[in-house]
Amino acid sequence: MNRTEWTKEHIAGYVLSLIKEQLQLEKDVAPDDELASYGMDSFASMSLVVAFETNFNIVFEDEELLFENFATLQDMVEAIYGKLQP
Repeated sequence: MNRTEWTKEHIAGYVLSLIKEQLQLEKDVAPDDELASYGMDSFASMSLVVAFETNFNIVFEDEELLFENFATLQDMVEAIYGKLQP
């Protein structure tokens, strides 16, 4: 897929699979669940950001790399989607 073909639903599915793998979860998380309550820490969050940058061919600037910007599945999807828009 090219940058503009990714829908929020596609992104959410991909991000959810990465979150579940990273946190070793069996069940899905709700879009607005605080991922810290599932064990997400800043190291795991940054690991996901690297995967996002690689997979979607995007770059997050240093000032964007705040834990609260990636606190929920929805936050992650919005951050990625925003980077993919022309």
